[in-house]
Amino acid sequence: MEICFLEGYFTSGHVYSKVAVNHLPFLIGRMPDSGLPIDADTISRHHAEISRCDGQLCIKDLNSTNGTFLNDCKITQSMPIEDGDIVRLGDVELRVTIESWHTTATADQQVHTYIATGNVMEKIARGTKEIKELIQHRQVKCALQPIFDKHLTIVAYELLGRGNHPLLPESPETLLSIAEQRGTEIALSELFLEAGLIEALNFPQDYFFFFNIHPKEILDINNLYHHLDQIRETYSQMKLVLEIPEKAVSNIQQMRNIKSHLHALKIGLAYDDFGAGQARLLELSEASPDILKFDICLIHNIDMANQARQRMVEMLVSYSHEQGIKVLAEGVETANEDKICRQIGIDLLQGFYYGKPGEKIGC
Repeated sequence: MEICFLEGYFTSGHVYSKVAVNHLPFLIGRMPDSGLPIDADTISRHHAEISRCDGQLCIKDLNSTNGTFLNDCKITQSMPIEDGDIVRLGDVELRVTIESWHTTATADQQVHTYIATGNVMEKIARGTKEIKELIQHRQVKCALQPIFDKHLTIVAYELLGRGNHPLLPESPETLLSIAEQRGTEIALSELFLEAGLIEALNFPQDYFFFFNIHPKEILDINNLYHHLDQIRETYSQMKLVLEIPEKAVSNIQQMRNIKSHLHALKIGLAYDDFGAGQARLLELSEASPDILKFDICLIHNIDMANQARQRMVEMLVSYSHEQGIKVLAEGVETANEDKICRQIGIDLLQGFYYGKPGEKIGC
């Protein structure tokens, strides 16, 4: 069974939602009797129509004032629409999403269409169609960034996913943002991790390898545990450290449980991005990680910071050490930043000053 959605953002409550297209042809326009009536000045009375042509869903413009655009190209004839396409009518954007499943082995395949529209309050992310291709064809790669101890000896690498699709950027942050609009951010995060672990096999196994997860992975804790179990089974000898982003560290008991599960698998726990958001000392004392990663905002230009800020960072380092936590400074970019970080007792160092992602230093 296939179900097609057209999704978008609405002015009404600024809600992102979708509406069923339960008959064809399906009319979109300002008229109340339209299949999808849209009260917007840039929409014509009868603006566009979705129908079936040659066994495929198609959209055509009905001589509207402001035109109908498919993937930012104005259409002048009936055009087929596919999963991930973006349709624009006036200042209203829609995204086509097609999902399919089978209810029984003998069930006839059916097609249903769902639509959501509204005056654009937030632009729909471009690239959702390509993100689906990237995930399906596993078009990702990994760059490893070295992590040094205070003696400037490499002790670990962080696995950093990158895109490898010709029509998409490499940036993992951009790709995850696009994937979030398709609900595929966890699949993409897991794909990045898999590529990283495979790449890590080319490095000496006496290093630790830090890896990241998407914050949403914690929402399904049983699935996360299952995934971690699989990782440990497949990479039984690899020394691993899981980084959990600071914004996902909110439930103390859950963090305790995660740490316990990780330690049973001989995987370390790091809290990432500390200082970037609502950093709280309570989690450090009640559900302490093995490693605390100071965000770049705490480290950037620390050598030029006033004495109060340097003292604050020094006190955080001292407090962490009292709790048995090692501190890692992210984003070190200059010799002077490195000097201050080591002076105040930071244990681990990472940043462009030491080595960029992809540099196989010391191997």
